[in-house]
Amino acid sequence: MCGIFGITKKTEFQEMDVSGSTLLCHRGPDNEGNWENEDIKFEHSRLAIIDLTDAGNQPFELTKGKVLVFNGEIYNFQELRNKWNDDNQPWETNSDTEVLYRGLVTKGSECLDELNGMFAFGYYNSNTNKIFLARDRYGIKPLYYYHDGLDFIFASEQKAIARFIGWNPELNNLSEYSVFKYVSGNKTTIKNIFELEPGHAAEYDVSSGELKIWRWYDFVKDRTEERIDYQKLEKIISESVKRHLISDAPVGIQLSGGIDSSILAWHINKIKGNNIKSFSIKFLDSRYDESEEAAQTAKKFNFEHHSIPFSVTDFIEIWPKSIKFFDEPINHPHTLPLFKLYQVAKEHVKVLLSGEGADEVFLGYEHHKEILDITDFKDLRNFSKFLDFDLIKEFLNMDLIGNTNDYWGNKTKSAKYWISKGSTGISGYEFHHHLNTLLNRIDKMSMAHSVEVRTPFLDNELVEFGLKQNISNLFKFTENNITKRKIPLMKIHKKLFNVDFSDKAKIGFRVPFDEWIQNKIELRKFCSTVLSNTDKYEELNHNKIKDMRYKLQSDKILENYEVRIVWLLTNYLLWRKSTS
Repeated sequence: MCGIFGITKKTEFQEMDVSGSTLLCHRGPDNEGNWENEDIKFEHSRLAIIDLTDAGNQPFELTKGKVLVFNGEIYNFQELRNKWNDDNQPWETNSDTEVLYRGLVTKGSECLDELNGMFAFGYYNSNTNKIFLARDRYGIKPLYYYHDGLDFIFASEQKAIARFIGWNPELNNLSEYSVFKYVSGNKTTIKNIFELEPGHAAEYDVSSGELKIWRWYDFVKDRTEERIDYQKLEKIISESVKRHLISDAPVGIQLSGGIDSSILAWHINKIKGNNIKSFSIKFLDSRYDESEEAAQTAKKFNFEHHSIPFSVTDFIEIWPKSIKFFDEPINHPHTLPLFKLYQVAKEHVKVLLSGEGADEVFLGYEHHKEILDITDFKDLRNFSKFLDFDLIKEFLNMDLIGNTNDYWGNKTKSAKYWISKGSTGISGYEFHHHLNTLLNRIDKMSMAHSVEVRTPFLDNELVEFGLKQNISNLFKFTENNITKRKIPLMKIHKKLFNVDFSDKAKIGFRVPFDEWIQNKIELRKFCSTVLSNTDKYEELNHNKIKDMRYKLQSDKILENYEVRIVWLLTNYLLWRKSTS
């Protein structure tokens, strides 16, 4: 929906001629606004989705000295508008921004529990001289901050903060990035820039410089439901899709060819009819391509479908561009085709619905058979490990890298916390780490093109329904040791489409990077060229990288771990180059 930015005025930062909203204008090209007093400055770049008039512009202020900058959507804003109505204070807009604003003015942080949506916001009260920040339950919308005891900065993207404090890599986090492809908890790969974690809130006292951070949402639910109420589940899905379709701007759907987006397509067609635009990626020369299935779903509902070809040439061209918007090294190869999908979608819609989150809520991944029985935090923190540190450390300058004996970062603390939460703890850890990386890449790639992506399967009611289910309702093995995953959605899909996908192996949205780096000479050449520019980055072992570059230049087949090392190092160097 938008880009938000806030900064205090205690030091020389106030003298810098830099606009946070301009740095984030790709997130919201429809309007730029700012508000300031002697202590702070708020800025906002708007992507107009609900109430397209100027009345919905931000920063938003109805009561003098109480100001809001907000990114996201409150899907139940119409319900809350009726619930929080005050006859003595008529509504001045039709926006969800005003609903959130009034909730904060009258109820404070307590209003968070009533919000069903995706959001990250900053709210300032001049009476207390405090800034209140919050991020939605599951981290659909990102929020970053800087705090040094004097100044405080927050923003939707790291680039708006780094412009003030500099792009300096946090070498203490490099070992964790090398093992897992991402940095966990509130840490990032950028020194002194932190991420407000999903379901967390913060309060910054501008006068004292004190920062408090706490978890405002904890979705601990006992898995007590022995049987699935399918009538209730179908109603919740339908209501979620209805809420996620509320928009004064054009809405489309991102089709993958899988059951999740197909179920969404069925409901969208029922609610909105066939005047819908759909988009999917067509991987050229790949066994992972499901574009034909996506096209068939679109045809069934008479959607205006766009099948977007994606080749190794696209991959090479987009890789450096996407990192400039991602602000950190990219963790998932499928981030790049999303960049192209949203680039095309921008010409047709402002909003897209996506099936992201369904696999986490209803246990749809193959890896669930390995992690659901974990009882030891040490095993849980190793979930999603990409490389053994012993394989990657030779490529690093160990004299400069910190935490080489503790490459888990915040994962140890997080694993201990979630493992103590009982039956939903494994899902909590997966949401907080794996899903957070997926949602970040959707946000960054879509907002690079001013497109808002909504995720109906992460609706509050739907997530809580899934978390209450006994695991055997969602995931189990048959007598033939066949994995039955995401059972409720499989059954609903079969009912809606009369096709049984329950025994079909999950393909997922996968880029054939492993194949391409073995047999596409242009990709090997690109990676080799990137790996040749390491001299000014002292945290790397130049000789070992040179050896890998020589192997890329040859016709030799790379070992699986070498493919992963190439992915990590190329991303890291592209990121370092883009931020130097």
